[in-house]
Amino acid sequence: KQWYQRRVRVIEKHYNAIEAAQKELAKKMRVYKYQIRVARTAIVVCTFFFICYLVYEIGTLYVIWGYDCDNGDHTRISQFIKMCHMFLFLNSALNVLVYGLMHRTVRAHLSKICAACTGKSGSSST
Repeated sequence: KQWYQRRVRVIEKHYNAIEAAQKELAKKMRVYKYQIRVARTAIVVCTFFFICYLVYEIGTLYVIWGYDCDNGDHTRISQFIKMCHMFLFLNSALNVLVYGLMHRTVRAHLSKICAACTGKSGSSST
């Protein structure tokens, strides 16, 4: 009987250690998933920023190097610069939307709003 009780204590000790390790692993996995979400958001925002500013920088360099004066194509350059400013505006305006769409709660509320606007049931959440 004494041998049996010692054996049970050893098994309980190992079981508690396994349970603690499992809880610690689950906690680390939640942290890793959060870090992956943050990294994905950063990649999307940085890529969008790079694309918008690349177009702007191309137009700016084109004007700085004086190509619009050499060719006499002032109207096309002006239109291109206006388009570049539109890209900068889009980058600034849509960052909030990009950050928001990367967040689960914002997506759920946005789908409810869209469902209410279209008259569909908004009970499903993403």
